[in-house]
Amino acid sequence: MSDERHQEPMSSPSSRMARRKGRVRKSPPASAEPEAQALSAEGEAAAPRRFARTRLVSIWLRLIIVAALMAISLAAGAVVGYSAIGDGKPLDVFRPSTWKHIVDIVEKGTDRG
Repeated sequence: MSDERHQEPMSSPSSRMARRKGRVRKSPPASAEPEAQALSAEGEAAAPRRFARTRLVSIWLRLIIVAALMAISLAAGAVVGYSAIGDGKPLDVFRPSTWKHIVDIVEKGTDRG
């Protein structure tokens, strides 16, 4: 079984990042047909330039969006849990008296003194 993969010389870096940044150009694989070599040589010259990739949404905006989605998910989960599972009114979950009652129940169960 012959190995048909192209082998680069040991002196050139084999890192994909180095090739992507243009430091090392990977030579096209050698083929038995001279027409294929001529086409690949023309294809390299006619290949469009690659442009630097820019971010459409900045990292800080992504973090803010993720935090907002987490807060919305938490609120929706509390509404569903309090109304569907706990048989309460859906918007009562946002009242401070509801949370005071929950904290009182939790503290009463942990009081050992």
